[in-house]
Amino acid sequence: MAPQKALESIGKTLSVQYERPVIKFSWIPLWKRMECWIDPFSMAPQKALESIGKTLSVQYERWQPRARYKVQLDPTVEEVKKLCSTCRKYAKTERVLFHYNGHGVPKPTASGEIWLFNKSYTQYIPLPISDLDSWLKTPSIYVFDCSAAGMIVNAFTELHDPSGLTRDCILLAACESHETLPQRAEFPADVFTSCLTTPIKMALRWLFELGCYSSGRGMSSPCCIWCLFPILIIV
Repeated sequence: MAPQKALESIGKTLSVQYERPVIKFSWIPLWKRMECWIDPFSMAPQKALESIGKTLSVQYERWQPRARYKVQLDPTVEEVKKLCSTCRKYAKTERVLFHYNGHGVPKPTASGEIWLFNKSYTQYIPLPISDLDSWLKTPSIYVFDCSAAGMIVNAFTELHDPSGLTRDCILLAACESHETLPQRAEFPADVFTSCLTTPIKMALRWLFELGCYSSGRGMSSPCCIWCLFPILIIV
């Protein structure tokens, strides 16, 4: 049946999860959470996955329209390796961006492994950050939008600190190693990505939900006007 009807039939005590890294929902309170400002339940699961990937690419293109972007949906380890090697070949000495959306898969391991699927989507396969680093090389920038993302940063630091060599790498992690992503239904599941790619929209949503609106004073309040501008400037 359709996802919405299935949820209603299953009831409030059951968690619902698609076998896709970008779509994971529980009935309370996450069943309507967005990804890239898209409601996955407004369309078929595969179409939702494709729409989210395309939208993320468009969001990055707004910031760097001259760059070339390639979206891999539910890739295997072999596909990631091929993509990284190809990107480095064509980028030459330019910086390569690697964005990992880890929603719906296990948290990174203490050794810095992220999770992908096998070819049949029947099990998770770990990908060490050391392998990713060896394929992508430098200069590079990584965005890890997943819970416990600090695990990956810690593993990457430990990997290169003993060598004493300077690595031209930038790592952006959504949270510390002991933290999980925000679980509020009012915000998209990819809050970190939204802050990076659509900062003003995310700042206004955050202000609306958690700022002065929670006190019931409304936008006409001097407090709200005072709060709004610092948030927009900082972001």
